[in-house]
Amino acid sequence: MSNYKKRNLKNNQICEMIIDYLKRNNNIVSKQGLVQSLISWASLSTIYRGINRLEQKGLIISCDVANDKYIAYVSDESNKSLNLTFFVCDVCKKKFWLKLSDSALEKISRKIKKFYHFDSKFILYEFHGVCRNCLFELKSNSMNLKKEEINNEDSSYANG
Repeated sequence: MSNYKKRNLKNNQICEMIIDYLKRNNNIVSKQGLVQSLISWASLSTIYRGINRLEQKGLIISCDVANDKYIAYVSDESNKSLNLTFFVCDVCKKKFWLKLSDSALEKISRKIKKFYHFDSKFILYEFHGVCRNCLFELKSNSMNLKKEEINNEDSSYANG
């Protein structure tokens, strides 16, 4: 990226930088993360124009996951659908992108095509629940509450 100078980028250069960034980051990034990484090389409007240009060409897809925007690079294989899976923790609000086996997701896509005659090119799975860290914290908090209840019960008997 050192070949580029801020605000002197040509349209195709910012598009190349966006695609390079996506490829280096497993083909999916938050829009905010992408902008933060490129802002030292291009203005905000240049970055957004590059994103729009790539979307119009069908090279990237934008999606919303739990009120955050993500951008995914669409593989050169046009016959495969893009499957994105996210876990969203309803307690801490963190989002976890899950890389699942394409074979399981492709099976679902084939069934949809067979039963509904709908050929999907992009599938977004968004699961809401509680992440491992929050679940552990909730369990330890409930155990502490139970200990306090037992201690309170014991102290009330002693005072009674």
